[in-house]
Amino acid sequence: MNSIFEDKSFKELLGYSIKGEEIAYEEYKKISEKLSGLASDRFYNLAKEELDHKNKLIELHEYEFGEKEYVVPDGEGLPPHEGDFIDIDSDDLVSVIEALESAIEAEKNAYELYYQLASEEGKHSELFNYIAVMEKGHQLSMEEEKKMYKRILKTKGEDVLIEDLDLSKYE
Repeated sequence: MNSIFEDKSFKELLGYSIKGEEIAYEEYKKISEKLSGLASDRFYNLAKEELDHKNKLIELHEYEFGEKEYVVPDGEGLPPHEGDFIDIDSDDLVSVIEALESAIEAEKNAYELYYQLASEEGKHSELFNYIAVMEKGHQLSMEEEKKMYKRILKTKGEDVLIEDLDLSKYE
């Protein structure tokens, strides 16, 4: 792995990953509760997937180390946890786009972490590759969603609320 991870044990990286998934779950869930319609559904589904990732990683931790309790290493030198900087102030389209931008960055970080774990931890590479692909899918779909909202902003203006959109009318 790159220098960010070289002084961390597998157990520490696993703890770091579990914590990241937990934070992402909480943040996506909070965002889904602040929004409505398809945007709310989108963040709710992301939250569920992050919770699934967390649970799989806890199962792996228990299998490898005989316990579900995990330790999160000091974050010095590590990228932010997935979800650390995701927030939303309101349900206007500009705020949703900003939340998506933060989430895209978080998903990129998560993808890179799991891709590296898959490369380094051959014994569990299938699981880490699977989660990496899921995180990459989150990133790519949010990038497309952001583009769509930006197109809507150009035609509707900045004070559009997400709940006012009938997304079925936009191509």
